[in-house]
Amino acid sequence: MSPITLITGAAGGLGQAVVARFADIGHTIVAVDLNSDALAACADRHRAGPGGIHVMPADLTDPGAIVDLGDRVHREVGAVDNLLNIAGYLHRGAMADTDVDTWGRTLDVNVTAPFLLTKAFRDDLRTTPRGRIVNCSSISATVGYPLPAYAASKAALSSLTRSLLFDFWGTNTTVNAVAPGAMRTPMVDIANEDKMVAKTPAGRIVTPEDVAATIAFLASDDARGINGTTVTIDGGATAIFSYAQP
Repeated sequence: MSPITLITGAAGGLGQAVVARFADIGHTIVAVDLNSDALAACADRHRAGPGGIHVMPADLTDPGAIVDLGDRVHREVGAVDNLLNIAGYLHRGAMADTDVDTWGRTLDVNVTAPFLLTKAFRDDLRTTPRGRIVNCSSISATVGYPLPAYAASKAALSSLTRSLLFDFWGTNTTVNAVAPGAMRTPMVDIANEDKMVAKTPAGRIVTPEDVAATIAFLASDDARGINGTTVTIDGGATAIFSYAQP
């Protein structure tokens, strides 16, 4: 039986690349997203994969919906081997432009949902022969960034990633995160791409496929020795400076 891999944010720019990557290597995919129409379209493109794809729309800001999702996955698909928390929410605003509701929604999607999803599938991931959790953080977690709600949420997610090691101590499950730089997805203001490329030693911004490949590596047997870390994928940009410089 192929591994069962749950992917949140599956209809987004990065999520679709991750779905494609894991479909290609034969995983059974549980695709989760708030946008049911985009999720169905994504599934149609990859339904022919050898492992199959199960579409499960869900509002990850609702703790009850996450409990229901866990019940449905176990009832209709089975125990999860890989949990890929790709869903994210980005508010384009400085502190003065960020109200408490927006702050809360950012934390709900970017931190609380991965936490609750990990709880929902904890027993699966502790008992599977080789489990993997990969969270999608951001370079904003470690550099100064002009979008404080997003940056704070991603820093919290990277810290959560390290702290979850204690819950999976002594098991075959690893917990890691990726921290992408600028990518050509709907979340990124691509109007500034030339400026971002100029600040990237690799001479280009990364693609969703670059990030998906790293996630697939972290989910592989070859990465069994990597645990509790956040892998930066930004073409070298934050090694020497920040996209967010004036």
